[in-house]
Amino acid sequence: MAHGTVMGVQGEVTSLLVKDATGAEWVVPLDQPSLTIGRDKLCAIHIESAYVSRQHARIDVRDDGVFLIDLGSRNGSLLNNTRVEQSAPLRSGDVIAIGDATIECQAGTASGERTRTLGPRQSEPATPDRLQVDPMTYEVRIGDQLLERRLSAQEFKLLGYLYQHRDRVCARQELGDAIWGAHNWDPNMLHRLVSRLKEKIEPAPERPRYVQTVPWVGYRLTP
Repeated sequence: MAHGTVMGVQGEVTSLLVKDATGAEWVVPLDQPSLTIGRDKLCAIHIESAYVSRQHARIDVRDDGVFLIDLGSRNGSLLNNTRVEQSAPLRSGDVIAIGDATIECQAGTASGERTRTLGPRQSEPATPDRLQVDPMTYEVRIGDQLLERRLSAQEFKLLGYLYQHRDRVCARQELGDAIWGAHNWDPNMLHRLVSRLKEKIEPAPERPRYVQTVPWVGYRLTP
């Protein structure tokens, strides 16, 4: 395989399908030796989000494969729901989570097109009790009303992370590491933070509508 170009061998990553929080999707072919990912507009994969660092991560195309490298980002880079500490190899079908965006590794897309915009997803139907979190403005809405009680920075970070990953259960270890960093927290800290968040967003905290506890596993948001 020539350096900087991924050949069409089965299972090898040849392109990336990027999906950001707005619902926009676009395809980026791996036609360069290295592609940076971040909030900086000069990044090859530019993601405008408060959860994304200016230089968040990098995709390297090497003779021995394609690799994801985290660049010391504040919120980390997840590969198939596992945090990448330094670097990790990529294969077709892998899913990278960078802030509130996802990047799906694909094989077989022609490299002739630099990017291909696929268009936004249909917006979720508005309902009076639907929870919405805007990481750009740090606003939380229930229906069309702003949340009356102001969230602390940690409460918003917890809610934002759960909202970002609202399609699945977030493990306690994952949440604690994302909020405080590895080895800087204990289960009681997370439990207290979840309780404070419920007090502020739940109509009835004893019967939570939004933040669901999954016993022995973690938490899930049902917006």
